[in-house]
Amino acid sequence: MTSEAIDTNISTLKFWEQPRQVHRDTFKWLRENRPVNWNDPPEALDPGLDNAKGFWSVTKHADIREVSRNPKVFSSADGVFIDDFPQLETMLSFIVSDPPRHTSFRNIVSVAFTPKHIKKVEEQNTKIVREVIDTAAPQGEGDLCELITKEVPGRIFASYFGITDDDEIKYVMDTAEQMGAWSDPDYAHIGSPLEVFADATSRLGELALRHAKERQKNPGEDLMSWVSQAQYEGEKMTVEEVGVFFALLAGAANDTTRHSAAHMLTLFHQHPDQKAYLMEDFSGRADDAINECLRMEPPLMHFRRTALQDTELNGQEIKEGDKVVLWYISGSRDADVFENPDTLDIKRSWKQNPHQAFGGGGPHYCLGNMLAKQMLKAELWEIFTRMKDLEVGEPDLMLSNFMNGVMKLPGKWTPEKKS
Repeated sequence: MTSEAIDTNISTLKFWEQPRQVHRDTFKWLRENRPVNWNDPPEALDPGLDNAKGFWSVTKHADIREVSRNPKVFSSADGVFIDDFPQLETMLSFIVSDPPRHTSFRNIVSVAFTPKHIKKVEEQNTKIVREVIDTAAPQGEGDLCELITKEVPGRIFASYFGITDDDEIKYVMDTAEQMGAWSDPDYAHIGSPLEVFADATSRLGELALRHAKERQKNPGEDLMSWVSQAQYEGEKMTVEEVGVFFALLAGAANDTTRHSAAHMLTLFHQHPDQKAYLMEDFSGRADDAINECLRMEPPLMHFRRTALQDTELNGQEIKEGDKVVLWYISGSRDADVFENPDTLDIKRSWKQNPHQAFGGGGPHYCLGNMLAKQMLKAELWEIFTRMKDLEVGEPDLMLSNFMNGVMKLPGKWTPEKKS
């Protein structure tokens, strides 16, 4: 491929409106020719938004790993998106922070993840998945996103808040979807992309703070209560910090898991031989299968860092203050790391599959990755064993340079008889 045949102007929404294969071809060319590539400033999401700076695109697995594990040089505190969103500190404080503050937050939250609590959460997850499939399986057809992939994480993350009211559960699901889809035309009626994002985070934050205050007064058997009570070296999170953390959890973790499930159903429909191999020994093969699907379709396309000093990355000079964007959708298809990177192969073991769907390592590696994979495993089992001969249609993909989202996914299957 020549540079003339490749559009490397990935700053525009016009680029992201193109088919996914165009994106893959572009990132393949960049990995092979300009692994650290300068891009013009992104299109401003809002007339009042200062998006004047261009950015470096980091496309190689090793370079993404190096940046991710070096917070002293590459900071998250100035923002984690290509676009410059104001007031991120109040909206996403756990992600938009560096050590030692980030380390303190992470240590406190980790205290809540005891083996006893993890076991209880996994049992809750499995129960909720079964209840969702109980409703979906008898229907025989419908939008798999609305019936299952949005419903499962929405109900699970609501349970982490201790929320049981159906209206509040739906509220969490809808606002979480909005939070990750700021550029999608479906939300244009709310306002500019910035207004869409701010509206969702504000509403999620208010709900989370209200429940955080209640859990501190009257703790229950839910994740929010455990985090509220957790201490590390005498430190606890304030009720406001707990609220912000769970707003982030409901938005970011909820939405990413939802889109991952939809991509998995699509991938296995496109590769029936892989599905058959998985179902021959589901318990023994599911973990590798989920990791491979996450490699092929990471839920987040990128996160960003900002250089704190002049430095060099893969021979490229980076100046203090430069934006550095880590493209997980590229690093996870790097031929220097993965054999036949564009081929779904669920026989890859973890040693053969250090994908970057949860980040490139370092302090911001996804804290909830094990819970996310457990949830996806429970979904696949229930869907493939109860929704016989499932046929999946063409996914309606989200317009975004950040979230690798699936808005709608039609499906047909033999209805399960109600017991």
